[in-house]
Amino acid sequence: MVEKCDILVVGAGTAGMYLSWLLAKKGYSVVTIEKDEREKVAKRLDVIHFETDRIKNAGIPPFKVGDPDCIEIREQSTQVTTDFTTEVKTRALQTIVRLTPFLNRMYKVLEADGVKLVFSCKFLELIFDDGKIVGVLAEKNGERIEYHARLVVDASGTGAAIRTSLPIDYGIETFKLDPSSVMYVLLQYIKWLNPEEKHPLPDTGFQYYLLWFGPCQIENGAILGVGQPGSYENARKAREEFLGKAQLPPYEIVKEEQGFTPYRRPPYTLVGDGLLCIGDAAAITYPFSGHGVTATWNLCMIAAEVIESTLKEEGYISKDRLWPINVRYFRDQGAKFASLLMQLSGILNFSAKEWDYVLKSGLLYKTGDEDEIPEPNKEYEEDMSLGEMLKFLFKLIGGMLKRQLSLKHVKKLLSANSLAGKIKKHYETFPEDPNEFDQWVKKANQLWKQKHVAIKKLETFSIEYH
Repeated sequence: MVEKCDILVVGAGTAGMYLSWLLAKKGYSVVTIEKDEREKVAKRLDVIHFETDRIKNAGIPPFKVGDPDCIEIREQSTQVTTDFTTEVKTRALQTIVRLTPFLNRMYKVLEADGVKLVFSCKFLELIFDDGKIVGVLAEKNGERIEYHARLVVDASGTGAAIRTSLPIDYGIETFKLDPSSVMYVLLQYIKWLNPEEKHPLPDTGFQYYLLWFGPCQIENGAILGVGQPGSYENARKAREEFLGKAQLPPYEIVKEEQGFTPYRRPPYTLVGDGLLCIGDAAAITYPFSGHGVTATWNLCMIAAEVIESTLKEEGYISKDRLWPINVRYFRDQGAKFASLLMQLSGILNFSAKEWDYVLKSGLLYKTGDEDEIPEPNKEYEEDMSLGEMLKFLFKLIGGMLKRQLSLKHVKKLLSANSLAGKIKKHYETFPEDPNEFDQWVKKANQLWKQKHVAIKKLETFSIEYH
């Protein structure tokens, strides 16, 4: 069986769903295949957070608290020091979403706008003509289907089914995620047995342990979440060390979930002949939190504009015609994310005492004037004015004089920040001419090789952050 369309999207998660919708609204024929059943897509993790303002920017139909897909819309979150003595409140505009109900709500919107959704349909292999991608071979209910499309989109998630199956010489990196390049996430849905006793409120974070309490749909409940690289065992051990210190009131575990999110740089190019990679398949995540949904929506908005322009022209959609997606993405959000990922190699070395100083002194979050609640880093960047830089350095020096920060770790932080500035400037010069790409990659590789492994020494074990 053979089907033809303008765009074939593999994966109907948050990335594939959104790009399919954008392109269908522009009048193009879009087929989106998904290996899971309609009601089971994204069942791996039930509850996630979206940045509220970015939902609006993406044009997603509004959420309403009380609907099946919306638990809560919050304006603040709290970070707590490792000694549990200090709380720092930040302004965090978050919409707490149940992922599978959200996707199923959006599927109805997509179908109304012309997207053909095909569930329980597994990608098998790419179809090539004269060495270039022209479609995919898939299977549904034992029947093989050839989908021929002008453009194929890999939105298959962390497995990156298409990207990792590309010929080595196709021009896009084919790396697979390994234990050092993902954050392993463990979620426990808990219910407080004595809810009147003091306990962490929803949206309370303990960043030293990369652990948090989030809202969930359970009455008097919360999500106890933790993420660490290397293994689920590292995440479990970090949680156990936290629980040994936190003295929480009694609770019962209602259910548990686990999953992982990319924790590495994306491939240097997101496009190839007849192909675009998005979402987890392209390792598009915000380095400080692992959130990737709204970051990918930003990429999708860029991609939709470029694809619309190139589909208007006759002929094969080559890498060169898709290249502006790379340029616009990596010169902006991609550059910011690269910088932040590099910065993490400095700050993640800090001990518990050092982390507490960083949090209390406002080195991690910008402190507002007087009683103003500090804003989150909405634009994903750390550009500082001269005054802000001097204030930052003054606090670092003060921390060392007070013996709250070690000279060794401050040097690592400053070195990482210097590299972060260099990598950001380099990404901001992403070449418009694909013929200059190899030279750009050569310098990018040189910069990334200077990134050091951070080692966090908890009391019971150590964790490496690559």
